[in-house]
Amino acid sequence: MRILFFLIFASCIGLSPALAADDAGAKLFKGHCAACHSIADDGKNRQGPILAGLFTRKSGTQEKYTKYSAGLKTAAWAWTPEQLDLWLTDPKALVPDTFMGAYKQKDPEKRKILIEYIKANGGM
Repeated sequence: MRILFFLIFASCIGLSPALAADDAGAKLFKGHCAACHSIADDGKNRQGPILAGLFTRKSGTQEKYTKYSAGLKTAAWAWTPEQLDLWLTDPKALVPDTFMGAYKQKDPEKRKILIEYIKANGGM
């Protein structure tokens, strides 16, 4: 709800909705993802894999990341915005042995903003 308010407020003061959404996406990414994931092409794997190029590969296949759970390696789905939406809703519901169990985003609007941010900032 706060993000929706932010987007409305930002458009009222003259920020473009795309810029406001990108700022909201950056805030969500920094607050919920950046401790474990980098999105930069030249980033380093952290506790989780680099998300640069996420939407060009299958689950469990980031070439320099070796800490995938067996379930994520064998899931072999293509990362799409729709698949990432399901994943962010509840990773353990999709892959019970995943190491990414701490983050669940129940708010579909926040998931949408976060996915758009990842797409626009290196996920493609």
